[in-house]
Amino acid sequence: MIPLNSYKKYVYTIKKILPIYLAKNHNRIVLCGLAIGLYYYLSFWLKTLTQFLIGGSTFPLLTVTTAYLALQELWQQKNQLAKLNPAIVQRRLGHSLILFGVGLFPYSLNKGWSQALVWLVILVGIVLSTWGLKFFKRYKRQIFLMILSIYPGIYSLPGYIWRAFTPERTMDRIQAWSVNLALHTIGYPSSIDETWVKLPTGSVDIGWGCNGFDLMVLMLVTSLLIGMVYRLKGFQILTISFLGCILAFTFNTARIALLAISVAYWDVKAFDFWHDGWGGQIFSAVMFTAFYYLLVQLRLLDFERKSKLH
Repeated sequence: MIPLNSYKKYVYTIKKILPIYLAKNHNRIVLCGLAIGLYYYLSFWLKTLTQFLIGGSTFPLLTVTTAYLALQELWQQKNQLAKLNPAIVQRRLGHSLILFGVGLFPYSLNKGWSQALVWLVILVGIVLSTWGLKFFKRYKRQIFLMILSIYPGIYSLPGYIWRAFTPERTMDRIQAWSVNLALHTIGYPSSIDETWVKLPTGSVDIGWGCNGFDLMVLMLVTSLLIGMVYRLKGFQILTISFLGCILAFTFNTARIALLAISVAYWDVKAFDFWHDGWGGQIFSAVMFTAFYYLLVQLRLLDFERKSKLH
């Protein structure tokens, strides 16, 4: 707990600094954008991440990681950022974007993606009016990371693209074939019918959320983040991305095979456990552990080396 005297000291300091800060028109507009954006969007962002995490998704961890990396890098560049001054036209344009976003925010609350878009407009306005166009030219990595972290559902976008350009339930059929092969390998008399994996006493239908596509996207983004943190070359990132996708597909096949066995030979509690949040988190933890040791064993990445970001 913060001692009462220390708390009073902080309050006094804030009261002393705040009028000086708000004396400038630019600071007032920026503070307005931050206050409105964070008031509306931060609660949605945290709530959505929590719901995804409880549901068994590991994407919230990536979202928080990308936000942390972006903010950490910007903090390390604070001295360079302090030297950036926008042109008058850029500052006015930035202020217009902030005020436009503030006015639009109350009308975007019905959809998460629309809130994220308006919040992005406010952030662009804050950056443009504070540091100018030079920021966008010099800090492309940080901008990319912030875009990845700004909307928790952004990782669903590859799935929409995949389904738009492939025949219906293509990935479901691929995963069903793989699960059937795995069950035969370990001695279970299974068969497949479209997306159904059938055993003599039970069967499972593989839908979009269980076909492993999201896990492969997860490993792709993880590989990209590892590559950015360790400043890897393009070929190295492609290599670990390929290995990550193979590993994700393999682990998802094992998980669906386990679900099929639990339906056919165990009970509904076993199925519910491995199908819902905790089972998904356990598989994800084991998968990431295996990915780590695979990269170390193949000497694709030196995890002992201190990151160049520090």
